[in-house]
This record gives sequence, C-alpha cells and structure tokens, in this order.
Amino acid sequence: MIKVLGICGSPRKGATEWSVRKALDIIGSYPGIETTFWSVRGKKIGPCIHCDRCIREKTMCVIEDDVREVESLILETDAILIGSPVYDMNVSGQLAMVLNRMRPHYLVHPGGLRNKIGAALSVGGTRHGGQEMTNLAIINFFLMHEMLVTGGLGGCYNGGKIWSKDDRVSGAEKDTVGADTVVRLAQGMAEAVLVAEHGRARARELMAESGKVDAGSSPLRDH
Repeated sequence: MIKVLGICGSPRKGATEWSVRKALDIIGSYPGIETTFWSVRGKKIGPCIHCDRCIREKTMCVIEDDVREVESLILETDAILIGSPVYDMNVSGQLAMVLNRMRPHYLVHPGGLRNKIGAALSVGGTRHGGQEMTNLAIINFFLMHEMLVTGGLGGCYNGGKIWSKDDRVSGAEKDTVGADTVVRLAQGMAEAVLVAEHGRARARELMAESGKVDAGSSPLRDH
C-alpha cells in the first residue's frame, strides 16, 4: 500500500486543515493509496537550538517533544503533502520549527527521503497574499531532502493556493478558484505517487544493469 502523509502547519482548526484534508480525501480515493493526517495544532514543538548534537552524534534531534511523532511518519511514508497558512509571505512559525528539526534525516537516514513525492499548498487572507512564496519555502525543503516535487495538474504552478478572506473554513469553501487548485494538486500528487511506485522497480533494475548502483544498496526503496 502506498502511503501519503498530509502535514498541516496551522495552529488553528481552520482553512489550512480543511484544505489539507480535502486534498487527502481525493488522494485516498485512488486505488492502492492510504493517507495519514498530522497537524502542529495542539502539539508541543520546540525550535532547533543549533546545539549540533545531531551532527556530532549522528542522531535525530535530541529535543523530546511531539516532533518525534512526525519524524517516524515521514520515514514510513511515500509522499508528503504540506500545507501552511501564510505568515509574512512564509510558512507558519510552528511549521518552520518542524522543518528545521528534520535536519538530521540526511545524517541518520541517508537517502531515506530520496525520490519520495512532495507537494505544497498554502492559505492566505488575500488573493495574492504570499501563497506562492509560502509554497516555495515548502518546496525548497523537499528539494533539499532529494525529494521529487509535483505542483499539480495544469494551471496550479507550484501547488494549491487558497484565499480564505480570513474567514477560516467558510472563506476557503467560498474560494472556488483556490479550491480547484487544491483538487488538481491532489490529482497530480496521486498520479505522481502511482507513477513513482510502478517505476521504482524498473529504475532499480536499470541502475543495477548499468553499474550505477548495486541492486541491494539502491536508494529506490521497496515496500
């Protein structure tokens, strides 16, 4: 079974959570895909304090809080959808702390996120309120961790973009233009994870045949 994780970066139960759940509902309707939802809301999340213990000891972050939950979920999943409200044309502070704390992944689990699928969506109080910039910050996280990014089907550009008019779920539901980008993002992500799943075995064979990597050590994961 292909696993898709949806992460909501909003501290409130509002438009961002509605958007992420809407996308997950669509993704989960495709055969062979199951979804999991995780939110920063109500979680104890501390910032990276740059102690560098992760580097010295090659360990995941030593801070003991609720980030431990999402660390495990990220490793187990095949694709990650991240949604955030727009905070000063960027992700929320809570989500930023989570992403910062994922730094040790490349040390402890080298290649662990490689070729997983990533997608972004954001919710702003105005139509052009920084949604694309916020999505870009999320996409940069994916690229840094060697993931593959989908922006959604035609016209989405770099992901889903909702205009809530600061009216939470009610405002998001009324934004039919934005809701359409969420739908097409979800459709594009579902297609991408299916393509990745069925192409992974063949890619492994080709890499082994070419001598690029041993079949047993390929970063292309089995399920």
